[in-house]
Amino acid sequence: MKHKKFKRVTFDNKKRSFHLEYTSGLKIECPYSALGIHEKVTDAAPDSEVGEHSFYFVLESGKKDYVPYDQPLHIVQVPEYAKEQTLYEMTKTINEFIRKEKIPKRELARRLNTSMSQLSRLLDTANYKKELSRLIQIAAMLNYEFKWKFKKAV
Repeated sequence: MKHKKFKRVTFDNKKRSFHLEYTSGLKIECPYSALGIHEKVTDAAPDSEVGEHSFYFVLESGKKDYVPYDQPLHIVQVPEYAKEQTLYEMTKTINEFIRKEKIPKRELARRLNTSMSQLSRLLDTANYKKELSRLIQIAAMLNYEFKWKFKKAV
């Protein structure tokens, strides 16, 4: 994921939201309410102690808190982030199915008509450049059914 560092963090107590800019150029607005903030914010900036992978904010009461880079992406449902999280969860689940069913990876690669290195890329949770259909195909080979499920975002 390319949106891992904050470049700029500003806040607007009137609109009750943070204006976030990532080093990738992505700009989003994150409402205070989604972070459980009920007071005015007096300060906010990228947190240099963790290499700008989070930002801090200070409330009127003096309380200081931190927000990791991915929390705002989840809150506002950035499509790229949602896609990567879906692929991560699906790949993790497929790997659990493979362990549970005790299917040798060589056998799986043979059934998929692919190489072991390609299968490794498909089963790598950090690889987001893969076809969703291939994961569904692996699940089907293991006798698992895939269904989409949508729910109201928080």
